[in-house]
Amino acid sequence: MKFTYQGIEGLDGDYQTFGTVITIGERSPTGIPINTDKFFIKRPTPVLRQLGKRKGLVRENDPEFIQFNQSDRPELRQTIRFTIVHPVHLRDGWESMADAFQFQLFAQQLPKHQSHPKAAPACTGDGKSALRWKDGAYHEIECPNGLCEFQSGKPAPCKPKAKFAFQLKWPEHEAWAVLPTPTTMLTTRSWYNINRQFLPFFKNLHRQAMALGFHDYTFYGLSGRMTLSKRTTNDGNQVPSIALSPEFKNGGNFRDFLIENNTMRGNFGNVPSVLETDPSDGELE
Repeated sequence: MKFTYQGIEGLDGDYQTFGTVITIGERSPTGIPINTDKFFIKRPTPVLRQLGKRKGLVRENDPEFIQFNQSDRPELRQTIRFTIVHPVHLRDGWESMADAFQFQLFAQQLPKHQSHPKAAPACTGDGKSALRWKDGAYHEIECPNGLCEFQSGKPAPCKPKAKFAFQLKWPEHEAWAVLPTPTTMLTTRSWYNINRQFLPFFKNLHRQAMALGFHDYTFYGLSGRMTLSKRTTNDGNQVPSIALSPEFKNGGNFRDFLIENNTMRGNFGNVPSVLETDPSDGELE
């Protein structure tokens, strides 16, 4: 008798994989961020490199995207188009967005604290509670959020960290139309990008869906664009920042997307008409 086994105890594959990673700028041989006015498309797995007097993990340019990464036309390097490929929504709060977008407080290392032996973060939290590495284990602590001593200083050890997962999308009849469209991740540690771009982007679309009566919506299949530019901080410095906006077919709108999305999922019979929409369900912004 022949036995066939399937699966391995303890392995559940509970990780998300990415074909590429999008970065804002890149690292110089000494580890300093440079070319922060351009997007780069990198290999997903970082490699250990000498960065000046220390070693650090660096992502290398993806050779499949050499046309993009070596282009000297800024206008082609400052816009990334994307499609959301996870059935996420905001009906249950930010937890239900985690497959496509997640954010938290994050400190890779803390001054005068032991580092994790496998380079895991020293502390992660949500502003209420946190997990901090100490004495060879993670311990749950109360997170002081903005009052935390590690949120001060330049650079502050504790900052927000957000990850956005999507599929690359290239416009037809343009320079990048022949490039691959893998699932991609962009990471940002900018308070501005997270609180002034990502959170409003999804919250406003959620409010529109509720206002239009699409209570069972998902963002699966939604297309958009991410534009890179510079903004001026309170102290007068110029720093990179992104802007997010949805994109629709042939002058369509978000309601058209919601109808198409429901049709795809076989829920067309549940789509409300304009007359059935209850304005008290939300607001359009």
